[in-house]
Amino acid sequence: MSTRDVRLVAFDMDGTLLNEASEMTQATREACQQLQAEGCRLVIASGRTYKSAQSPIDGFLFDGYVCSNGAAIYEQDGRLVTCTTLDPLMIVRAVVKIRERPIYYELHDIGSNRLMVKEDRDRVESLLDSADLTTREHLLRHFSFYKLTQAVEMDDLFDRITRGQSQITKLFIWHSQPTELAWVREQLQPFEGEATITSSGIYNVEVIPAGVSKWKGLQYFLEKWQISAEQAAAFGDADNDREILSQVGHSVAMGNAPDDLKAICRYVAGHHDEDGVAGFIRKNLLGTT
Repeated sequence: MSTRDVRLVAFDMDGTLLNEASEMTQATREACQQLQAEGCRLVIASGRTYKSAQSPIDGFLFDGYVCSNGAAIYEQDGRLVTCTTLDPLMIVRAVVKIRERPIYYELHDIGSNRLMVKEDRDRVESLLDSADLTTREHLLRHFSFYKLTQAVEMDDLFDRITRGQSQITKLFIWHSQPTELAWVREQLQPFEGEATITSSGIYNVEVIPAGVSKWKGLQYFLEKWQISAEQAAAFGDADNDREILSQVGHSVAMGNAPDDLKAICRYVAGHHDEDGVAGFIRKNLLGTT
């Protein structure tokens, strides 16, 4: 495996390209720069919105962006190529169901806005304050809740969604207790024919448009640059990476990925908080140490 075999590399972000502090380290940045210098195309393939993906990479120019688990695809300059949204009535029904319990959730729209029903804000805040997590996941939820998420009165928000004023690409749901997420999946089961239920980590559930995935999004760039799936590599660590990892020629699971994901990949990199991506690139693609 080398840059002679691989012409495109796709990267998941959280738990993969980024460390525990949600940073793209200097070592990872330099490894990616060297790959680009060798003529390799680099693509972000993330559950994040485009705006959310830009913050941790701090100006690094990837060649393309597959965002919101493939629901939104962007060129290098940020131009939106295509976008797939959830059915308005379905997403309203789904939110009504999960509001039955104090659950953290965000509605992501095509403008990279994060929306929440205003009437839920107090109990979601209490949920965050009572969670016993001190990990990156908990810190990210605190940051998103206080800095990024817009609270809109329920009737107004539902009206905006049903009228198409707010077009939703993803429903993101978080809880620190797996039993609560199991309940969430039960509530969402009736919508599985209309949407895909997936996850980017053990503390969340994500609802995206049916037929959408990181792999489907990556195909746009493979066709654009006339690169075969066999000539593509992908790094990932979670369930929403499963399809893209099963389709590319060079699949790389992170050391922090679950064993069942590692089992479907050709390679395993180091831990995401120990420059696992950078180390793998240097050793296996660039032939350096």
